[in-house]
Amino acid sequence: MPETNTPTPTSNYNFTGSIVENYLSESWIAQLTDAGVAPKWLYLGDGITAITPKYTDKKKTAAYYNGGGSEKPTVTGVTASYDVTGDRSYHNPAQDLIANAKFKTGNRRQFLFRHNEYSQNPDGSLTLTKSETGIATFTDIDDGGGNADDNGGFKVTIQYIATPNVVGEKQADALNAILMQTPCQNASILHVDLKQPMADGTVNKYSADALSDLTQGNIANSRPASLDEARDIAQEAPDVGTSNDKIVDGDGTGNPK
Repeated sequence: MPETNTPTPTSNYNFTGSIVENYLSESWIAQLTDAGVAPKWLYLGDGITAITPKYTDKKKTAAYYNGGGSEKPTVTGVTASYDVTGDRSYHNPAQDLIANAKFKTGNRRQFLFRHNEYSQNPDGSLTLTKSETGIATFTDIDDGGGNADDNGGFKVTIQYIATPNVVGEKQADALNAILMQTPCQNASILHVDLKQPMADGTVNKYSADALSDLTQGNIANSRPASLDEARDIAQEAPDVGTSNDKIVDGDGTGNPK
C-alpha cells in the first residue's frame, strides 16, 4: 500500500494565555451609601502582601438508578470570599476603615468590595479584563499585633453576601466605565499607559493623569476619595445599612431594583 505524504500544517492557533503577577489585580472598598449617593472608593493595597480568593461549594449527593450505584454530587450553592493579609498600615484609609469596624456588628460590618483584574500587553501597557463588585461582610479582622521585632499584622476575610456583579471582556464599554470609578493604580506605579478596547472596535488610551481627573456624581461616575476625604471616611464612618436605611443593591450597581 503506497504511503501518503501529509504536509505539516504551516499555521495553527495560538493557545498561549497571559500569565501575570498577582499585584496587577487591584482591590477596592467603599462604604455602603444611601440610594443615589456615589460611593467613594478606597484602594486596598498599602501594606497588603496577599489577597487569596476562596470558593467553598455547598453540595448534596444522591445515588440514582441510572448511575450504577455511584453517587452524583450536585453543587447547590457557592460561598465566595477573599483572605487578605499583610502588615498594618496606620493612617492608610482603606485599612483604617476596616480596622475601625472590628467592634461593630451586623450591617455595620458590610462594605462594597471590588476586584479588578488586568492583563499586561507586550508594550507594557495594561488592560482591564475583568471586574467584580458586590456587598461583602468583613470578618475576622486582625488589627496589629505580633512579635516585638515584627511589623504589626493585618488580616481580614471579605465574604460576598450575594453573587457579585461580574463584568468581562465582552462588556467593553462597562469595563471602561469601571475605570472611571476605580482607576488603574498600577498605571501610575509602573509609569505605563492603559489601553482599553471599546465595543465599537476602537481603543481608548489613558495616561495615569487622565484616569485620575474624574468628576463626582452617582455610582456611574463615582471616583476615588481624596486623601483627606478617605481619612475622614475611615475615622468618622457613620453607621449605614441599618434596618431603616436604604443600601445599594447586591449587584453592585448602586441602583435599587
